[in-house]
Amino acid sequence: MTLALPLPNRLSVLLVDDSRPVRAVVRTLLTGLGFGRIFEAADGDEALVLARTCGPDFALIDYDLGMSSGLDLARRFRDPVQSLRPDLPLILLAADGFAHLVRGAASAGVSAVLPKPVSPSRLRETLFGLLQPEIMAPPTYGASLQALDGVDPCRMSR
Repeated sequence: MTLALPLPNRLSVLLVDDSRPVRAVVRTLLTGLGFGRIFEAADGDEALVLARTCGPDFALIDYDLGMSSGLDLARRFRDPVQSLRPDLPLILLAADGFAHLVRGAASAGVSAVLPKPVSPSRLRETLFGLLQPEIMAPPTYGASLQALDGVDPCRMSR
């Protein structure tokens, strides 16, 4: 059984987690599913900047971001004053056993909640369900492809 999504290389991902090792694990899962453009942020402020600059197709956000929560960041993404994409699909990653977060996540505008540790099949199933229209849509090109100085700031990840 293959876990690859149809044409995931056309989609870009914003991965937000304050833990570099966790980001590395989730990046490996996303790469295994065929995603090639993965932008990493360690906190909410960095995530909002990368979302404006790189134009991701969806965001995976950890619940515990250290000084703030993934729900706080989701609310900021949904605020059109702070975010250029208040409709961006947001997937919250939370430690297993946080069933009570689902209600709070829904009110914060989170599209889906995935328990950690994340399995490749569960991640694929969730992404396919949320992103099917984007997968089938023609590719879009925007300012994120090249900065004015010829360097793509979205190629950087940590």
